[in-house]
Amino acid sequence: MTVPFLALFALFFAGPLIYSIVLSLRSPLTGGFAGLLNYRTVIGNAEFWSGVQRMAYFGAVQVSVMIGLAILLAMFLDSPYCKGKRFFALIYFLPYAVPGVIAAIMWGFLLEPDLNGALSIPAKLGLTSGAVNPLDYRLALYAIMLIVTWEFTGYNMTILLTSLTNVPRQALEAAKIDGASELSIAWRIKLPLIRRTVLFIVILSIIGTLQLFNEPVILNDIASIGSSYTPNQIIYNTAFSFGNEQLAAAQSVVLAAITIVATTAFFGLVRRHVMPRTSNRTVA
Repeated sequence: MTVPFLALFALFFAGPLIYSIVLSLRSPLTGGFAGLLNYRTVIGNAEFWSGVQRMAYFGAVQVSVMIGLAILLAMFLDSPYCKGKRFFALIYFLPYAVPGVIAAIMWGFLLEPDLNGALSIPAKLGLTSGAVNPLDYRLALYAIMLIVTWEFTGYNMTILLTSLTNVPRQALEAAKIDGASELSIAWRIKLPLIRRTVLFIVILSIIGTLQLFNEPVILNDIASIGSSYTPNQIIYNTAFSFGNEQLAAAQSVVLAAITIVATTAFFGLVRRHVMPRTSNRTVA
């Protein structure tokens, strides 16, 4: 029964990972064994670590905002105050159905000062010397945050909403009998009971942050924010623009290690301070 899974796992995960590790140990010039030479180059590459640092800041801000919005929307749709739950759930989920490339192009035009008159309002009010340009290099990171938040908030909300349907109705009814408000029920009962789902989507979001590629590539074509904005862009350019597949493989392995360490550290931190500790004592 496990053969189909193991075959796909070996073909699409284990195989490419092993191939990347082997390739990263070869010389870009001769193709022979070069040991850790490529990894030394990655460690000494300030541009690569600048991209990692940028994505760390991106994740700290964007993931927090996105998960917060997803929780609020899911709680609202699960409350008795929401009329037309299915309709709004579909509306909130629709942005996820838009391909990332199309979404980036669409938002690129919406954030272009020459095409969006609303960006000139601060200048007309005397607050700025010219139209606000969200695609400027200094603000481009926040523009990407906006795009990604728009794309994935509804997706995460759907996962949380599904988890909320599994909350025991008896607990909710008991809280209502005790006089608890809907806000108190959401904060003290619903949210603690779906904390594992929240942890799951946060980990997926952290992984997705370090894999960010489509949005910065499209915005670079529109506003020239740079081809080394994220680690994935650097890896792509190293392999396909400069033809150095060995160094790109080493960068990929390092990025994978950073992703594993980041998610493991976050999971351990949350498990220690948020998840309840089980007791080994039995009650007679």
